[in-house]
Amino acid sequence: MRALVPLLAAIAAGAVDAQTLSGRIEDPGLRRKTALVYIEAAAGKFAPPAQPAVMNQIRNTYAPHLLAVLAGQKVEFRSGDPELHNVNGRQSKQQIFNQAVLPHQVFSKVMEKAGIVHLSCNVHKEMSADIAVLQNPYFAQPDANGQFTIAGVPPGKYTVRIFGDQLSDEQRARVFPVTVGQGPVTLAMR
Repeated sequence: MRALVPLLAAIAAGAVDAQTLSGRIEDPGLRRKTALVYIEAAAGKFAPPAQPAVMNQIRNTYAPHLLAVLAGQKVEFRSGDPELHNVNGRQSKQQIFNQAVLPHQVFSKVMEKAGIVHLSCNVHKEMSADIAVLQNPYFAQPDANGQFTIAGVPPGKYTVRIFGDQLSDEQRARVFPVTVGQGPVTLAMR
C-alpha cells in the first residue's frame, strides 16, 4: 500500500498538468480543406481504445470520409449496401490489405503503423476515404470556422500538423510548433 500512494499522487499530478490546446485555422484556403488537426508525436506509448472504430460503406460511399484512430486500434469495415464492395487499403504507396466485403457483412483490421491509409474500392472507383492512424490521442476535427480544441495535452514542445484529402502535399507538410505549459494555449494557424 505504501508504494501505491506515491504512484497515485504522481498520476493525480500528471492529470492536473494536462492542458488544453485550442486554435483557429485563419487561412481560408487551409480552413476549407483541413479535416484534422493533430500533434505529430508525443512522449509515451498510448493504448488504443478497446472499442473498434467503424468505417461504413453506404450508398457506394465510405462513411466517414476521414476516420482518425490510434496505432494498434481495430477498425471494423461494414457494408450497408446490397452489392459487393472491397476495401483496398494503401499506406505510403504500398498496399496493406485488399479485402472483399459481401453485402451487409463486416470484417476487421488492426491499424498497426502510424500514417495515412487511403481507402478505395476496386468495384466502385468513385469510393474513396482516408484513415489517419495516429501515434497519440491528441487530435481534433476543426469546425466550419476552423476552431479546434485538443484536451489533455501534457506540458511540452510539440509539432502540430494538419490533414485533409484536398490539401496539397506542400500544405500537408506544414508544421506548426507549439509549447504547452502554464495554462491553456491558443494556436493561430495562418
